[in-house]
Amino acid sequence: LRDGWRFALVDTDGITDPTGAYADAAAPGFDDSAWRQVAVPHDWSIEQTPTTEHGTTSGTGFLPGGLGWYRLALTVPAAYAGKRIWVEFDGVYMDSHVYCNGTEAGHHPYGYTGFAFDLTDLLHTDGTTENVIAVKVQNQLPSSRWYSGSGIYREARLVVTEPVHVARWGTQVTTPEVTAERAVVRVRTSVANDSGAPAEVEVASSVVDPDGRTVARTASTVTVDAQGGTETHELPVAEPRLWDFATPHHRYTLRTELRVGGRRVDTYDTAFGIRTYRFDPDEGFFLNGTHAKIKGVDLHHDQGALGAAISLDAVRRQMTIMKSMGVNAFRTSHNPPSPQMIQVCEELGIVMMVEAFDCWRTGKTKYDYGRFFDEWCEKDATEMVLAARNSPAVVLWSIGNEIPDSTSTAGLAMADRIIGAVKAADDTRPLVIGSDKYRSVPKKGSAADLMLAKLDGLGLNYNTAKSVDALHAAYPHLFLFESESSSETSTRGTYQEPEHLNTGENHTPGRRATSSYDNNLASWTMSGEYGHKKDRDRKWFAGQFLWSGIDYIGEPTPYNVFPVKASFFGAVDTAGFPKDMYHLFRSQWTAEPMVHLVPMTWNHEEGDVVEVWAYANVESVELFLNGNSLGTRSFDVKRTIDGRAYLETTEATGDDKTFTDGPYPGSYTSPNGSAGKLHLTWKVPYRPGELKAVARRDGKVVATDVLRTAGAAPAVRLT
Repeated sequence: LRDGWRFALVDTDGITDPTGAYADAAAPGFDDSAWRQVAVPHDWSIEQTPTTEHGTTSGTGFLPGGLGWYRLALTVPAAYAGKRIWVEFDGVYMDSHVYCNGTEAGHHPYGYTGFAFDLTDLLHTDGTTENVIAVKVQNQLPSSRWYSGSGIYREARLVVTEPVHVARWGTQVTTPEVTAERAVVRVRTSVANDSGAPAEVEVASSVVDPDGRTVARTASTVTVDAQGGTETHELPVAEPRLWDFATPHHRYTLRTELRVGGRRVDTYDTAFGIRTYRFDPDEGFFLNGTHAKIKGVDLHHDQGALGAAISLDAVRRQMTIMKSMGVNAFRTSHNPPSPQMIQVCEELGIVMMVEAFDCWRTGKTKYDYGRFFDEWCEKDATEMVLAARNSPAVVLWSIGNEIPDSTSTAGLAMADRIIGAVKAADDTRPLVIGSDKYRSVPKKGSAADLMLAKLDGLGLNYNTAKSVDALHAAYPHLFLFESESSSETSTRGTYQEPEHLNTGENHTPGRRATSSYDNNLASWTMSGEYGHKKDRDRKWFAGQFLWSGIDYIGEPTPYNVFPVKASFFGAVDTAGFPKDMYHLFRSQWTAEPMVHLVPMTWNHEEGDVVEVWAYANVESVELFLNGNSLGTRSFDVKRTIDGRAYLETTEATGDDKTFTDGPYPGSYTSPNGSAGKLHLTWKVPYRPGELKAVARRDGKVVATDVLRTAGAAPAVRLT
């Protein structure tokens, strides 16, 4: 249901007027001829002018929400008479009511989960009478801590089936046994029967390999009544091709066919992958038996200037940029993802931590999900899992992020409800939480301590190395990882005082920008280099998720002032251009030889002495200014205490003011006793011209980076 919708933004404060001009907007005869025509997915907030009115905040990017109505007129073919017809939405933000021909079909509050309503008994199916589907959407602000968008921002569709059909999300595919010679594909099929009488249903399951060949099939018969029925098949697949970081194209398809009285009544395809993985508290993360660090990013769901309206191409572009940085993991912060995001992560070989909520009963903003938690948390957790459980990319379920209730006695019962719903829908993946509540080891017997007994792993937000080690010792059964790391703020092309951590921000109008020397940090965190080293030095630490991979609308830290509307946390800006932080992470996460110069422009003032850095993943870099060598700098080759090699400088970093003892006070110090930097440094008296970095491995040039002074623009033309 993409085209033909009409839309009206009724009230930007989000207040319903039951007696006003839109009181009958759900009625089929309502005159919507003056309403705008829009295509779905659609986000009305991104179309608005930033303002401090209507409940907006810096968190929402100063863009209004409000109350909106959508209406769609459609004629249903007579051939659909006698079938079941559903309307399905992948996401509507938020608090939506769906009507069909004036009758309410259903209500769905959470803006980040999908839902479907049965319209069979509400629709005209004579092929001539017009039907009207109407959707009321109410987004009173603030309702999320970030920019959410407003409206039918994910895809919508009609689903038409025979009375006997595979239920919505009715297949579950797992691979309980995987070896090089053979995999067992276990299929659990849920069959719905709305025919009014029990039916003998033949359930046939086929496995189609990545080349389109059927490699396994089986069938059996089950009696299905109005309560539905389930059937389980196990299909052996010889010499399975494994889904992996480097082989994401190794995806199989389960084809489910239902027959009643010899007549095929449904065909349902489910994409899946064959792979093994494990999170080990002492050894870290393994995919298909190979140890790998989680090289992850956190992303909110907006796509910069496109807003929240989902676009497969835009998502693919974002994640391809992330993949080029070396990313192999994505946390859906802090809500269930779109189907398109799951699809793209499968395509690119990126594993996923899928997260349910940013709050439970205790809200973080006035109109957020806390209003609906008690009635809806199990339903929404179940929907999250059902929508994603067959994806080979999904490896973790997260029950929440920085949840205020999670360290309270009442929160223990809330967690049980969510965990119970998740495990009922899928008991094959570990359960975790992303938390800022464990910067120190909790007291034994406290609610914070008891919460950890319910989980398989713990995601830490901005912990020091010392706190990570203390938690590992106190909770040896838990695997640990950083669910949010860095929170460095930077502006592409802005540089300030590299010798100072947390240099003062420039609040001059028109110059709200933060330094890109990895030295402008939120108050709760350490530098990007610090986070890398903390992760690198501990094999048992599963990895990290960078906050954030890409700038997003909302939370304009540190400029919490109108009209600044986008965050500064990203390694990449909202337009998709990499900042210097992108290259820091690329130097640590990729093997293809690279070198990147900081600053990334060579336009300065005469007399400036510029501190030039080089991020590189090779041992030595020589710097040239206008063809003259300014010297070669080299990394040392060091080893972690478990023997893994890495590159780092000799000199201490001065990046950890909490570290006050040992040989390098004031610097992060590795368990092997060393402290150093992940970049090479030159002090360069500025001269216009060409600055060139030449990276060498074993004396051979393997990568270069060149900056040239830009002259004055001869003209500016806007097209």
